[in-house]
Amino acid sequence: MLETGGPIGAGGVALSPGRSLAIDPAFMPMGAPLWLDTTWPGAEAKPLRRLVVAQDTGSAIKGPLRGDVFWGPGAEAERHAGQMRQLGTYFLFLPLVVNPPGS
Repeated sequence: MLETGGPIGAGGVALSPGRSLAIDPAFMPMGAPLWLDTTWPGAEAKPLRRLVVAQDTGSAIKGPLRGDVFWGPGAEAERHAGQMRQLGTYFLFLPLVVNPPGS
């Protein structure tokens, strides 16, 4: 754990509560921005829509359609993490044009 941030994820940066997503790096690039569209844990009718970043991996996160939100420390985060089994959608943001390094 960093004094100025959260635990370090597989992407080598501090995880941000509610904004970092664990992904399967075989299907999703580390560091990719994604738009998450789901519902809050334990509140099926309350939308959860936000920008998240693929910053971690997990042993249970296998396949292209899996993700796990890092909720952070504390009792509320633990409750969210324990209840999170929501179905949802995410959209991967990619640039229209990518210039090769050195171009």
